[in-house]
Amino acid sequence: MINKLANTIFVAAAVIACATLSMAQNRNFIPVEGPNLKAKIDSAIATGRGNAGGGRFWVAYQFETRAGIATDFDVVDTNGGVFISSWDSDAMAFDSRYETRELGFFLLFENERGRFTRAEVYNLKRQHEYGGYPVYWAGRATNQESLEYLQSLIDTPSQEPNRLADRATYAIALHDDAQVESILINLIRKPITEPMRSRAIYWLGYAPESQAKNSFLAGIVRDANEWTEPRQQAMSALGMSRAAATLPLLQNLFETMTSRELKRRALTGIARNDNREAAASYLISIANSDKERELRRIAIAGLGRIAGEKSLGALTNMLDNDPDIEIQKQAVVAIGRRPRDEAIPILIRAARSHPKMPVRKQAIKVLGQTGDERAVAFFQELLAK
Repeated sequence: MINKLANTIFVAAAVIACATLSMAQNRNFIPVEGPNLKAKIDSAIATGRGNAGGGRFWVAYQFETRAGIATDFDVVDTNGGVFISSWDSDAMAFDSRYETRELGFFLLFENERGRFTRAEVYNLKRQHEYGGYPVYWAGRATNQESLEYLQSLIDTPSQEPNRLADRATYAIALHDDAQVESILINLIRKPITEPMRSRAIYWLGYAPESQAKNSFLAGIVRDANEWTEPRQQAMSALGMSRAAATLPLLQNLFETMTSRELKRRALTGIARNDNREAAASYLISIANSDKERELRRIAIAGLGRIAGEKSLGALTNMLDNDPDIEIQKQAVVAIGRRPRDEAIPILIRAARSHPKMPVRKQAIKVLGQTGDERAVAFFQELLAK
């Protein structure tokens, strides 16, 4: 029985090893060995310094990535043929449609300078050229190994201004581990320089939802002794929370902060909140009564992203009745972001009969961007006159 179990374990280990080797070979990666991640990276550096042509090479490993995170991916249109955008390693989204669970941390070593000079997070399922340099592959790291190594990069003084530390902080935020929040908060509390601290604050916004995280970020926003950039990044980080419980906090910050930029970021977060009914009501009140046109415009833009009859009705009312032409035009743009069956009839009506010509022109412009057959028929009607 013991021999059978031992054989089973041996076979399973062999399968895993072969799979790892196959993964590296399929990507033309060069596998490296070692008892742990640090040892593998050291081995890769030693090997690369002796063998890598061109004097540069990558050292990389895979880490455990949070569910629902999307980074370094391509998006095409519904026909599957037209390229729209490419998400590079400096972007992240919460979108299960483009979830990227196989991510690697890549470090570029330069022999001439004797150190790593660049770091990136790449989607392992996406084709990359890696600058034509060889990639030494350390396999899949455990969370503990990876997080400890990334923190060591942040803590090590570097002649590369914050680049390695910034990428390491970004990678930490992507990890599927309960330690991420405390690691980032401890980093932010350290006496590190800007813009590194502000970047860490921003990435904290991507950590899983928690009251402790939100309270910490709100404290930075409210601290008048903080620099402008950290406060703005903290507000943006708070705005990433979609939790209904965060809505009152964002509303309070909008009402108590005097900075227009902080108010703008608060409104953007409110528009994303999962409590759509309450978020729509709040944005409608701002859109109708705030003294600053720019904040009214931002509230209207937010209403364009919130589904439901309440927000659509408010936008239509602003389009028809607001005395400010710029607000009416912003309502047209916001309506244009709605589902087509909602937006097209309203836009055609505005383009055909709105009493103010600038608003009619805006509606025609937005209709032209939809590509909808009803918009095409309307344009044909106009040309026939």
